[in-house]
Amino acid sequence: MNKKILYKLGVLLVLLSMALGACTTPTAAPVATEEAAATEAPVVTEAPVATEEPVATEEPTEEPHLLWSKELRSAIAAAIDREVIVDRVFEGRNAPAYHMVPPGYPYATEAFLDKYGTRDLELSKQILTSLGYTEDNPFTFELWYPPEHYGTTTADVMQVIKEQLEETGLMKVELKSQNWAEYVDSFVAGKLPMFMLGWFPDFADPDTWLTPFASCLQSPDNGVNYCNEKMDALLQKAASSSDPAVREATYKEIGELYAEEVPTIPMFWEPEFVTTRKGIEGVKIGPPFEFNYNIVSFAADAVPASGSTDTLIIGTTDEVNSLDANDAYATHDWEILKNTGVPLLTYAPGTADLIPGVAAELPTVSEDGKTYTFKLREGVKFADGTPLTAKDYVYAWDRINTLEGQVSGLVQIYVESVEAPDDLTVVYHLKDSFGFFPAIAATAPFVPVNPNQFPADKIVQFPTALDGVGPYRMVSYVAGEQMVLEANPNYFGDDKPIIPKVIIRYFADPTTMSQAVEKGEIDIAWRILGAVEATRLQSVEGLTVTKIDAPTLRYLVFNCTYMTGGE
Repeated sequence: MNKKILYKLGVLLVLLSMALGACTTPTAAPVATEEAAATEAPVVTEAPVATEEPVATEEPTEEPHLLWSKELRSAIAAAIDREVIVDRVFEGRNAPAYHMVPPGYPYATEAFLDKYGTRDLELSKQILTSLGYTEDNPFTFELWYPPEHYGTTTADVMQVIKEQLEETGLMKVELKSQNWAEYVDSFVAGKLPMFMLGWFPDFADPDTWLTPFASCLQSPDNGVNYCNEKMDALLQKAASSSDPAVREATYKEIGELYAEEVPTIPMFWEPEFVTTRKGIEGVKIGPPFEFNYNIVSFAADAVPASGSTDTLIIGTTDEVNSLDANDAYATHDWEILKNTGVPLLTYAPGTADLIPGVAAELPTVSEDGKTYTFKLREGVKFADGTPLTAKDYVYAWDRINTLEGQVSGLVQIYVESVEAPDDLTVVYHLKDSFGFFPAIAATAPFVPVNPNQFPADKIVQFPTALDGVGPYRMVSYVAGEQMVLEANPNYFGDDKPIIPKVIIRYFADPTTMSQAVEKGEIDIAWRILGAVEATRLQSVEGLTVTKIDAPTLRYLVFNCTYMTGGE
């Protein structure tokens, strides 16, 4: 059963509980203590004579109900002090986030600062008190995080958040963690009530910072499960308008509603870093976060970690979640898919400038802005020699709709239908006029999947090989250890790989990875190094640490349909 069906069932459960009068603000049920049980239970010295059939009794249980209400989410938002988190944990290296849209982006506001200030502890207490919580009966919940995925400071961040929330005297937070691979599976499946995530934009428009978390269609893909018809209408209006004044006013209204409803809580902006050893050239990572392995090279004075200039070794603390382009929705997965495949459009390395990818040229657009026509390059083949045709894009669209993978909402929210009039023409019919659609066509779902490896009726998260149309093909992968990429002999581009073999080594934590690049065991240390290790490595001779001009958002997620109570 896919997660969107589960989401719909969750909504039905909510409606049912409301009908039964049980969907009220949750309060902690009294718990019988061992001491009470010892004083109240009768002591039996003789076996009683049964005169009737004994009747089994059951312990009373809470009726299932929603854990989160808007009021509880607001209470948590009011209790958090981002300034303190940034100062205590990061010594000012990160920046507080008061909205999901980054400062400097078009139409960005600071809606959470406007509503809650830097912190409003008294407001948080007032809300919790009005809901019936007391020091003896606090609101108790689990807050989850991945301990190493976002750097060595994550546990410290979560501890500060716990302290701030418990400072109300009316909340009790239980911190819990999982390794990244399990963590992703858990929050996508709706098993985590509240959790921390990082976000980097899918494309360059304010819509990508809001719709993935606040739309009815896409929010389940990111574990939020938030749905509000008013929010959906506003997001649609802002995304489809070409009038800057309309977009500005609408995004301001969206920000205000977002801070009131609190589907997620923006926390802080964190820079990303890449560290390279002496003699590594061609690492160009621009605002779209594209890392093109094929243009990296060794200079004459380089000492490759592998001992050969034919092999590049890149370190990461990321983990593979899915390598099916019609399912994958994680930064590292997209990076692999874009090095073993090519979307319809792509970016000039190190820039935010869109250029043709598999498409031979930029698309033509209908007068109403709702139809985009792409002409494909001639002679493009998958790495196994299978010819690419426009029908492969229809095939991908059908898989997205049939299999409902993690990334499905990113495409479905904008696209109405896809057709292939001939082998070299693919046409996308949109639900409305979205001026940023060319940037969407540069995302991983628009990397064509090889039908020989990805069947129509099944998501393949961990293929044994990736024979895409990109500069490399994946030839092996051992989870938690390494992935091996080799140059694709059928690659169509002029930018064929300079280094024919790339090994991705997976590290458990940033500290181990930073030590590896320092010792010369890897050539490049990439996501996620973290500010602490990056700062330390800046003083190491023979290493170059580069700050990427594309901050990542760290935010807290409420699973808005999480049910508690019952068995």
